Amino acid sequence: MKSFKGYLNEFVIQSTSDYVFDTLSNSISDIKIPISGPMFKRIWPDTIRATVFHSTDTEHLAGLKKLEGKKKSISAFFSMMSTQMEGGIATDGGVVVEMEADVLISAKDDIMSAVDKGGRRWVEMSWFENAQGRGNPVGFDKVEQGFNTLIKDLVKKHLPSDQYPNPHRLAPLEVWSDMKRQLKAGTPAGAKKISLVIKDYFDGVEKVIKKNKKVFETIFYGYAKSKRQTDNAWDEQIVNNIKIKKLHYLPREEEVEDEEQQENVDAFAEKYKIPAQPWDSSMELEIYTRAVVAKEIKK
Repeated sequence: MKSFKGYLNEFVIQSTSDYVFDTLSNSISDIKIPISGPMFKRIWPDTIRATVFHSTDTEHLAGLKKLEGKKKSISAFFSMMSTQMEGGIATDGGVVVEMEADVLISAKDDIMSAVDKGGRRWVEMSWFENAQGRGNPVGFDKVEQGFNTLIKDLVKKHLPSDQYPNPHRLAPLEVWSDMKRQLKAGTPAGAKKISLVIKDYFDGVEKVIKKNKKVFETIFYGYAKSKRQTDNAWDEQIVNNIKIKKLHYLPREEEVEDEEQQENVDAFAEKYKIPAQPWDSSMELEIYTRAVVAKEIKK
């Protein structure tokens, strides 16, 4: 079950620098990993292309359409219970979009991903540590060691020695979380320095992931290569390069809302020549989505 703090972290939009430097403790588990399509494509050229579903409402259909073929990632699912389809996750729900997409990360539960102001998604290291539900995956100690070394090296590279006088008394992660203040990020010169640190962080993250490719491949794609079934209320697939195939929509409780939804779906479907199917119950739609996923796995 997601905590209230988890909901806040997922839906409060912050800057890229916030996600890079924001650590709540001195644990490497708190650092954030950027979910970058181009980065993952360089590491794993053979993309998993799959049929996924996205829960939304009519208000967000136009924005979703603009993401077709783009690198910007969104959250989707293979499996979701009917109640969540009705009520939605980050929207009012009622509309489920069937689409093809490139799978960047595949998980049996909520990844707790967060979106920065540029549209990039971030996932906290702690999720990777527990992704398999039984503690750290085999070999993950080397991953943690790699990220600890990365933070230590970046602190030493970008922060003057007089501002980091005693590394034995002050942990690198403590200094890292204070980098924006130390480098005066609010000034033009400081902002430039911070941008260089962020670039080095992205490059360093890619090197750590690439060096531990087999460990991350199990975490990122193990679920997508399995039966794609979960005991949770929904799974989460971080995807990009989407192509909308079909719209599905459920009846609303209020007659006015139901009529408005019908009109909006019909207008969108007509404009973009996309099939749209109404469903009498969310349970029927849940059965349909599971059948589509199961059929694709057999292929």
